[in-house]
Amino acid sequence: MAAHRVGEAAHHRPVLILGAATRVTVPIARSLRRIGVPVEVATFIAQEPRLHSTAINDFHRLPDNNEAPDEFIKALRSLIQVRGFDMLIPTNDPSLAAITQHYEQLSSLLNPGCPPPAIVNRVVDKRTTLQVARECGIRTPFTYTLSTAEQLEALRGEIRFPVVVKPSVCRGRKFKVLYFHEFAELSAALNRSLGPVLVQEYCPGEGVGIEMLMHQGKAIATFQHRRLKEAPPTGGVAVMAIAEQPDSGLVQSSLDLLRALEWEGVAMVEYRRDPEQGTAVLMEVNGRFWGTSSLPILAGMDFPAYQWQIAHNQEVQVPHSYKVGTRWRYTSGYITRLHQLFAGSGSAMASAHSRWRELRSLPRDFSPAIRDAIWSWSDPIPALADLGRTLWEWAAADLKWIARKLVPKQLLRDRDLYHRLGPAIGSIYARLRCLDMLGIRGGNKRRVPANARSFVFVCHGNIMRSPMAEAMFKRALFQRNQDEGIHVLSAGLHATPGREAHPWAQLASEEIGISLTEHRAQRLTPEMVERADVIFAMDFLHKAELLALYPAAKNKIFMLSAYADRPLRYREIPDPYTGNLQVTRECYAVLRICIQRLAEGLISQQAGSTLRSESAVSI
Repeated sequence: MAAHRVGEAAHHRPVLILGAATRVTVPIARSLRRIGVPVEVATFIAQEPRLHSTAINDFHRLPDNNEAPDEFIKALRSLIQVRGFDMLIPTNDPSLAAITQHYEQLSSLLNPGCPPPAIVNRVVDKRTTLQVARECGIRTPFTYTLSTAEQLEALRGEIRFPVVVKPSVCRGRKFKVLYFHEFAELSAALNRSLGPVLVQEYCPGEGVGIEMLMHQGKAIATFQHRRLKEAPPTGGVAVMAIAEQPDSGLVQSSLDLLRALEWEGVAMVEYRRDPEQGTAVLMEVNGRFWGTSSLPILAGMDFPAYQWQIAHNQEVQVPHSYKVGTRWRYTSGYITRLHQLFAGSGSAMASAHSRWRELRSLPRDFSPAIRDAIWSWSDPIPALADLGRTLWEWAAADLKWIARKLVPKQLLRDRDLYHRLGPAIGSIYARLRCLDMLGIRGGNKRRVPANARSFVFVCHGNIMRSPMAEAMFKRALFQRNQDEGIHVLSAGLHATPGREAHPWAQLASEEIGISLTEHRAQRLTPEMVERADVIFAMDFLHKAELLALYPAAKNKIFMLSAYADRPLRYREIPDPYTGNLQVTRECYAVLRICIQRLAEGLISQQAGSTLRSESAVSI
């Protein structure tokens, strides 16, 4: 039999699967391999793992289509031409979006495995899908399309919780589905720029999927499954499911909808069915292979093989029925569900009863009668690798959680900051922070030289601390008749040029008789550093950046906190940006003390220097 398959494979050009989600990609590859079609896999998503399987001949990494679309399509076209692929199969929303984006170029080389962009966009845009469904007489959840918290606020009295939130367009989406039980939670999420999103009423019941292979307006193959368990437990991806006898009503509704959308190829129409009420509500349409793709294959409905045969004008022999009652488990997802129930984000909502019920079902859920989504005795590596990655991810997450409970928060923040800064700046910052923790602050006690005539105050964005220090120092020098010939300015290491002072900074400055209304942010330049006699840093982070970026200016860099009262003396003047108006006032009170002492000390040093010079002359 193996020799026969190899012989057949020699007569078929290879297929490229775009997307490397193990539970979807590997079953498709095995299905095509069984009918003698060679398969290779490619991905442009860095987080997707390299897949190893006897059904996959080779694996390719492409440039990220979201970051470099021109490089992506150039690499993909080259790969298609060199390897001789005659069909492309998308397995997730980003890969479907990428094929749609470059459809014209790809369709001239091979079968792209999906309909033209105009049709795909009707499914990708969930708002259009729901509108077409309503026109077909299909019940849909009550839905709002929102992009901002302001839009949500206008609906405060109208929205009823709980609600389900989904991306309105499935293109490189950051999340699949989120659940909210309170208005405040939803408002905070929209403030984090989730939008544009669909906010839908929560529909109780069971998740039911109708899978179809459409060709020229006909359903060539049809399958139905019902979700038994999901991860997270409150609703998400299926981790256990069962093959069901097709519901004639749902099948007809799905067929009507896909025809109205003019869909060609595989699709899953997902419903939420309430068994008590006997009603079903449309959730969405997935215009590609779905997460439970291996279930119909295991039950005897081989969608990938049928799709390939149609694409190659071969006769398709679809069975009249499949093994209803076939139970399916995605083991890695099941482990994730258990972790969420007992130790993860869902543990707080899980009752002792639900946990006990979950434990009692373990023997049944892992019985030999349950078919695994990925496992194969002849090809065990994909399942073992997928499970290993999941266990490692949760073990690492748990260790981090324990560390965060045991290790001081400041130390954890410093560690994260070190990784973000990189070794050059991070090592200097870590040294400054460690010395501070040990009370060794000699490097921060340096006072400016008496002959200093050019001063630069530096902070992050040049909109709060540094402009106020500049304004205070200029006023202090003017009041003491010492401003002549002294140059004072401020800048930010990461400033957005032209940005106004922060509103809190403007209010707090007006309260002490200083105006920052005319201030405009500027970024620190090498020329500023070169001309300066003194460069003041407000905190260790910016001192580390200054030392790393301008090592030749080491002796010019000082901590303004050298002039502060305890406990900030020789330490840091915190950024009020993440605080509020009161925190800004407190910061400015510290700056006021520092600037007064700086001006007085500088004048005193200059006076002492003058006296010494006069004494030397008289001698």
